[in-house]
Amino acid sequence: MVPGRGRYARGLAAAALIAGAAALLRGAAPAPVEAAQSGLLYTSVATWTVDPTLGSVHVDLEINVTSNTINSGGRRYYYAGLQLTLPLSTANYVAYDDEGQSLPVSVTTGEPSGVVVYVPFRQRLYSGQSVSFDLKFDLVDMGGSTNRDLRIGQDVVSFPVSAFGSEGTPGGWVTVIFPAGFIVQEQFGSLTSSVTSGGETVFSSGPVPDATALDAWFTASRTMPDADFAVEQLTVGPLDVTLRYWSDDPGWAGQVARVLQAGYPVLREMIGLGDPTTKTLTVEEATTQGIDGFSGEYDPTVSLARVSYYADPIVILHEVAHMWFNGDLVSDRWIDEGFASFYAEQAVLQLGMPDHAPALSASLMPAAIPLNDWTVAGMPDTTTEAYLYGASLEAARRIVAIAGTDGMSKVWAQVRAGAAAYAGSSDLAAGGPADWRSLLDYLEETTGQSFTAIWQQWVVTPSQVALLDDRGSARADYAATQAATGGWLLGPDIRQAMSNWQFSTATTLLSQARQVQALRQQIDDSAASESTTAPTSLQTVFQTVGVGAALTEAQKELTALDDLSAARLAKADSKSAARAVGLLGTDPDADLAAARKAFAEGDMGEAVSLADSARSAWVGARTVGQIRILGTAAGTAGVLLLLALYVWTRSGRSKEKVPADAEAAAAEQLDA
Repeated sequence: MVPGRGRYARGLAAAALIAGAAALLRGAAPAPVEAAQSGLLYTSVATWTVDPTLGSVHVDLEINVTSNTINSGGRRYYYAGLQLTLPLSTANYVAYDDEGQSLPVSVTTGEPSGVVVYVPFRQRLYSGQSVSFDLKFDLVDMGGSTNRDLRIGQDVVSFPVSAFGSEGTPGGWVTVIFPAGFIVQEQFGSLTSSVTSGGETVFSSGPVPDATALDAWFTASRTMPDADFAVEQLTVGPLDVTLRYWSDDPGWAGQVARVLQAGYPVLREMIGLGDPTTKTLTVEEATTQGIDGFSGEYDPTVSLARVSYYADPIVILHEVAHMWFNGDLVSDRWIDEGFASFYAEQAVLQLGMPDHAPALSASLMPAAIPLNDWTVAGMPDTTTEAYLYGASLEAARRIVAIAGTDGMSKVWAQVRAGAAAYAGSSDLAAGGPADWRSLLDYLEETTGQSFTAIWQQWVVTPSQVALLDDRGSARADYAATQAATGGWLLGPDIRQAMSNWQFSTATTLLSQARQVQALRQQIDDSAASESTTAPTSLQTVFQTVGVGAALTEAQKELTALDDLSAARLAKADSKSAARAVGLLGTDPDADLAAARKAFAEGDMGEAVSLADSARSAWVGARTVGQIRILGTAAGTAGVLLLLALYVWTRSGRSKEKVPADAEAAAAEQLDA
């Protein structure tokens, strides 16, 4: 698949089908009825002229016959005529001798290998003698199924070409002439082409060493003007479908409509993604020449499927499957093509339609390459391309055999959702369509099964094998670390590294994750010793931010626990009277209790502040108490001293005032 375009090629499987048809349609080796003329050897110069206007290919044979019989017993042997086998789809037999006189032609029998005709000679042919005559006939299209191989119409011709002659007899020649305006493709064969001044395309075999060994098949088409297309509208489920087909080929439209109506619901159900985003579809009749040698192609930019004139059901449904598998869901060509083929094949099998899926024959295996080497641009007529179509389908079959149809539907749903592959990573963006790496991750994470062996056998290049090995080691480390977390989800940094196949980074982060888990155990144990519980902060940071932040958080929690421990030990240090006096007016027990609560709630700053306050209160209580006691004693002594001084002072002043008072009283008496 190229960007924005999904294609389907019959590959060599189609060539085998055409070759089989050719065996029926061509002038085959002499039929058994000709055994009686084993002494006759003949060669021919055959000219095949395509006449689209009349819907036929005119064949002109210039035949030369020689008798090689051996006379014996005094008797002479002769032949009166020649039997030869012509293609099944032939008519209008006419023969002339070398003088232009008409010779009668009779059809003696119709066999599976062709039509046996008899042409009488003008005179008896004895041993060693030769005779020449012309035989003309038309190759005609008998009609029938739209997927018939033989087609001779105004717009497209597809037919076999052969030489006519005795087995092993050299001297034949084949020429095939196509009119101007047609694009010609030799499906198989090895004739040489040229173009005349009048625009005719001419193919020539040159001298044929053995007429029975020459087989070729040609397909030719003219460019179709839009005005020559007939149009039909129909509804298929939620899809508005437009059929564009050649006006002289209504059978194609009927076949496509039947396949779409029956096959679309089956595809939708099996893929499991519901209806595609696009609800319109145009299906246009085409030739393989018009789509670069492929049998079909899909362009998602305009939702256009071009399907070859033989309207093979698996080709039709393959292109419809590209409405889901088109580069938006998955990016690698082998995934798009392989699963489009897989679902189309399953649909035709379920519906009982002919299965012409790409096949991996033994002849293709020498052309095998890893699926990851399937480049965007391909050559549909190469054995490598045929191998890749067959191999991508086989890989898809094996994947679904392990995942199951429902499992694949879950995988496609995850891919469409755009989340990274690893469990719980809905917070991580996958970064676009799935490729071969993320598809492997989605499969294994979703189903719990291993698909690595399929990737090793079919998908990866030699340089990518080591990457699979690194992935295996990292995934084992990932699983062991995940199991050791006791239910914690590994962080986004780890899951992103795994999703990005950055396994060295992931390994480092997983080692740090185990360090976090070791610190987590220390925190749980220390929290219990300090009569508190570990907060959820570490788990939250570990699961949502990453191991670096989790390590920092763990250290903060351990520091807070150390402060809680220091406060607790400070409380238990002593219980003296001085300490009791020093704690008057404070409540470190309340601070420690509040610190434990703050720790359990994840407020490390508050926990540390309160624990330090409590510890400081207990540590400084004795000194403060002693100061308070000494200060109280000193204050009491001072008061007593002042009191004594006051009393003494007061007593002395009273004795000195008595005489003075007496003198004053005596004076007062004298004055009286």
